[in-house]
Amino acid sequence: MKNWMNTDFPLISVRSTVQEALSQMRKYKTDYCVTVDEEGKFTGFVYKNNIANAELESKVEDYVVFPDFFTHEDSYIEEAALTFRESQERCLAVVDFDMKVTGVITLTEVLEAFVAITAMDEPGVRVLLELEDRPGELKKVFDVFALNSINVLAVNTVKRDGSRSVSVKLDAHEPKQIERLLKEHGIQFLKIAKEEGF
Repeated sequence: MKNWMNTDFPLISVRSTVQEALSQMRKYKTDYCVTVDEEGKFTGFVYKNNIANAELESKVEDYVVFPDFFTHEDSYIEEAALTFRESQERCLAVVDFDMKVTGVITLTEVLEAFVAITAMDEPGVRVLLELEDRPGELKKVFDVFALNSINVLAVNTVKRDGSRSVSVKLDAHEPKQIERLLKEHGIQFLKIAKEEGF
Protein backbone atom coordinates (compact mmCIF):
# COMPACT_ATOMS: atom_id res chain seq x y z
CA MET A 1 0.00 0.00 0.00
CA LYS A 2 2.88 2.34 0.77
CA ASN A 3 3.82 2.45 -2.92
CA TRP A 4 0.35 3.55 -4.02
CA MET A 5 -1.24 5.62 -1.28
CA ASN A 6 -1.65 9.36 -1.58
CA THR A 7 0.24 11.11 1.21
CA ASP A 8 -0.96 14.62 0.30
CA PHE A 9 -4.56 14.83 1.54
CA PRO A 10 -6.81 17.02 3.73
CA LEU A 11 -6.22 16.16 7.39
CA ILE A 12 -7.81 18.04 10.30
CA SER A 13 -8.38 17.63 14.00
CA VAL A 14 -11.85 16.70 15.24
CA ARG A 15 -11.62 19.98 17.18
CA SER A 16 -11.41 21.96 13.92
CA THR A 17 -14.25 24.20 12.82
CA VAL A 18 -16.51 23.65 9.85
CA GLN A 19 -14.85 26.65 8.22
CA GLU A 20 -11.41 25.04 8.58
CA ALA A 21 -12.72 21.80 7.10
CA LEU A 22 -14.24 23.59 4.10
CA SER A 23 -11.01 25.51 3.62
CA GLN A 24 -9.02 22.24 3.50
CA MET A 25 -11.51 20.73 1.05
CA ARG A 26 -11.12 23.73 -1.24
CA LYS A 27 -7.33 23.56 -0.96
CA TYR A 28 -7.21 19.87 -1.91
CA LYS A 29 -10.22 19.97 -4.28
CA THR A 30 -11.99 17.17 -2.40
CA ASP A 31 -15.37 16.75 -0.74
CA TYR A 32 -13.91 15.18 2.42
CA CYS A 33 -11.37 15.66 5.19
CA VAL A 34 -9.72 12.91 7.20
CA THR A 35 -10.08 13.60 10.92
CA VAL A 36 -7.79 12.68 13.80
CA ASP A 37 -7.88 13.06 17.58
CA GLU A 38 -5.37 14.86 19.82
CA GLU A 39 -2.94 11.93 19.53
CA GLY A 40 -3.14 11.94 15.74
CA LYS A 41 -5.23 8.74 15.61
CA PHE A 42 -7.81 8.18 12.91
CA THR A 43 -11.34 9.18 13.93
CA GLY A 44 -13.07 9.13 10.55
CA PHE A 45 -14.10 11.46 7.74
CA VAL A 46 -16.11 14.63 7.56
CA TYR A 47 -17.92 15.10 4.25
CA LYS A 48 -18.87 18.34 2.54
CA ASN A 49 -22.53 17.40 2.13
CA ASN A 50 -22.79 16.71 5.90
CA ILE A 51 -21.55 20.16 6.86
CA ALA A 52 -23.07 22.18 4.03
CA ASN A 53 -25.66 23.83 6.29
CA ALA A 54 -23.64 23.85 9.52
CA GLU A 55 -22.51 27.00 11.32
CA LEU A 56 -18.99 27.89 10.14
CA GLU A 57 -17.68 28.19 13.71
CA SER A 58 -19.17 24.90 14.91
CA LYS A 59 -16.86 21.95 15.52
CA VAL A 60 -16.64 19.17 12.95
CA GLU A 61 -16.63 16.45 15.62
CA ASP A 62 -20.45 16.31 15.50
CA TYR A 63 -20.29 15.51 11.78
CA VAL A 64 -17.49 12.95 11.74
CA VAL A 65 -18.38 9.58 10.22
CA PHE A 66 -16.23 6.58 11.15
CA PRO A 67 -16.21 4.28 8.12
CA ASP A 68 -16.87 0.56 8.23
CA PHE A 69 -13.73 0.09 6.14
CA PHE A 70 -10.16 1.37 6.17
CA THR A 71 -6.86 -0.24 5.29
CA HIS A 72 -3.41 -0.72 6.78
CA GLU A 73 -0.21 0.55 5.21
CA ASP A 74 1.24 -2.98 4.91
CA SER A 75 -1.83 -4.27 3.02
CA TYR A 76 -1.72 -5.08 -0.69
CA ILE A 77 -3.32 -2.76 -3.25
CA GLU A 78 -5.46 -5.73 -4.36
CA GLU A 79 -7.00 -5.77 -0.87
CA ALA A 80 -7.92 -2.10 -1.26
CA ALA A 81 -9.55 -2.85 -4.63
CA LEU A 82 -11.59 -5.64 -3.05
CA THR A 83 -12.58 -3.34 -0.18
CA PHE A 84 -13.76 -0.70 -2.64
CA ARG A 85 -15.86 -3.28 -4.45
CA GLU A 86 -17.47 -4.52 -1.22
CA SER A 87 -17.93 -1.19 0.54
CA GLN A 88 -18.80 1.35 -2.17
CA GLU A 89 -16.59 3.81 -0.24
CA ARG A 90 -15.12 6.73 -2.19
CA CYS A 91 -11.93 6.93 -0.18
CA LEU A 92 -10.11 4.66 2.26
CA ALA A 93 -7.87 5.90 5.05
CA VAL A 94 -4.51 4.14 5.31
CA VAL A 95 -3.39 3.69 8.91
CA ASP A 96 -0.44 2.20 10.75
CA PHE A 97 -0.84 -0.19 13.69
CA ASP A 98 -1.26 2.73 16.08
CA MET A 99 -4.23 3.92 13.99
CA LYS A 100 -2.29 6.98 12.83
CA VAL A 101 -3.20 8.04 9.32
CA THR A 102 -0.34 7.72 6.85
CA GLY A 103 -2.31 8.29 3.64
CA VAL A 104 -5.49 7.74 1.67
CA ILE A 105 -6.41 5.50 -1.23
CA THR A 106 -9.02 6.40 -3.84
CA LEU A 107 -10.04 4.57 -7.00
CA THR A 108 -7.54 6.75 -8.86
CA GLU A 109 -4.64 5.17 -6.96
CA VAL A 110 -6.10 1.69 -7.53
CA LEU A 111 -6.27 2.35 -11.28
CA GLU A 112 -2.71 3.71 -11.30
CA ALA A 113 -1.58 0.53 -9.56
CA PHE A 114 -3.46 -1.61 -12.09
CA VAL A 115 -1.70 0.17 -14.97
CA ALA A 116 1.70 -0.44 -13.35
CA ILE A 117 0.98 -4.05 -12.32
CA THR A 118 -0.09 -4.96 -15.86
CA ALA A 119 2.82 -2.96 -17.40
CA MET A 120 0.38 -1.02 -19.57
CA ASP A 121 2.67 2.01 -19.33
CA GLU A 122 5.65 0.15 -20.81
CA PRO A 123 6.22 -0.66 -24.49
CA GLY A 124 6.27 -4.34 -25.37
CA VAL A 125 4.28 -7.26 -26.70
CA ARG A 126 1.26 -8.73 -24.91
CA VAL A 127 0.37 -12.41 -25.34
CA LEU A 128 -3.01 -13.83 -24.37
CA LEU A 129 -2.98 -17.56 -23.62
CA GLU A 130 -5.53 -20.14 -22.50
CA LEU A 131 -3.78 -22.72 -20.30
CA GLU A 132 -4.97 -25.73 -18.34
CA ASP A 133 -5.32 -24.84 -14.67
CA ARG A 134 -2.65 -27.18 -13.32
CA PRO A 135 0.90 -26.85 -11.97
CA GLY A 136 3.68 -26.41 -14.54
CA GLU A 137 1.66 -25.10 -17.48
CA LEU A 138 2.85 -21.51 -17.10
CA LYS A 139 6.42 -22.66 -16.46
CA LYS A 140 6.55 -24.23 -19.95
CA VAL A 141 5.74 -20.83 -21.47
CA PHE A 142 8.18 -18.95 -19.25
CA ASP A 143 10.95 -21.44 -20.05
CA VAL A 144 10.55 -20.62 -23.74
CA PHE A 145 10.87 -16.91 -23.06
CA ALA A 146 13.83 -17.39 -20.70
CA LEU A 147 15.73 -19.61 -23.17
CA ASN A 148 15.30 -16.90 -25.78
CA SER A 149 16.35 -14.05 -23.45
CA ILE A 150 12.91 -12.43 -23.45
CA ASN A 151 12.06 -10.68 -20.21
CA VAL A 152 8.56 -10.96 -18.73
CA LEU A 153 7.29 -7.53 -17.60
CA ALA A 154 3.95 -8.63 -16.15
CA VAL A 155 1.70 -11.66 -15.86
CA ASN A 156 -1.96 -11.83 -14.86
CA THR A 157 -4.31 -14.79 -14.74
CA VAL A 158 -8.06 -15.26 -14.55
CA LYS A 159 -9.72 -18.61 -13.82
CA ARG A 160 -12.26 -19.78 -16.40
CA ASP A 161 -14.02 -23.17 -16.07
CA GLY A 162 -10.99 -25.39 -15.40
CA SER A 163 -8.56 -23.29 -17.41
CA ARG A 164 -6.66 -20.04 -16.97
CA SER A 165 -6.71 -17.02 -19.25
CA VAL A 166 -3.18 -15.69 -18.96
CA SER A 167 -1.99 -12.27 -20.10
CA VAL A 168 1.79 -11.96 -20.39
CA LYS A 169 3.52 -8.65 -21.20
CA LEU A 170 6.97 -9.13 -22.71
CA ASP A 171 9.93 -6.83 -23.16
CA ALA A 172 9.87 -7.37 -26.93
CA HIS A 173 9.13 -5.34 -30.05
CA GLU A 174 8.19 -7.83 -32.76
CA PRO A 175 4.88 -9.70 -32.34
CA LYS A 176 5.75 -11.93 -35.32
CA GLN A 177 8.91 -13.13 -33.54
CA ILE A 178 6.89 -14.08 -30.44
CA GLU A 179 4.24 -15.78 -32.60
CA ARG A 180 6.89 -17.83 -34.41
CA LEU A 181 8.57 -18.80 -31.14
CA LEU A 182 5.33 -20.01 -29.53
CA LYS A 183 4.34 -21.98 -32.62
CA GLU A 184 7.77 -23.65 -32.74
CA HIS A 185 7.23 -24.89 -29.18
CA GLY A 186 3.60 -25.92 -29.71
CA ILE A 187 2.20 -23.31 -27.35
CA GLN A 188 -1.33 -22.24 -28.25
CA PHE A 189 -2.19 -18.56 -27.94
CA LEU A 190 -5.33 -16.50 -28.45
CA LYS A 191 -3.81 -13.14 -29.32
CA ILE A 192 -0.49 -11.35 -29.69
CA ALA A 193 -0.36 -7.56 -29.89
CA LYS A 194 2.25 -4.82 -29.76
CA GLU A 195 1.69 -2.14 -27.10
CA GLU A 196 3.32 1.26 -27.34
CA GLY A 197 3.13 2.14 -23.63
CA PHE A 198 2.98 5.79 -22.56
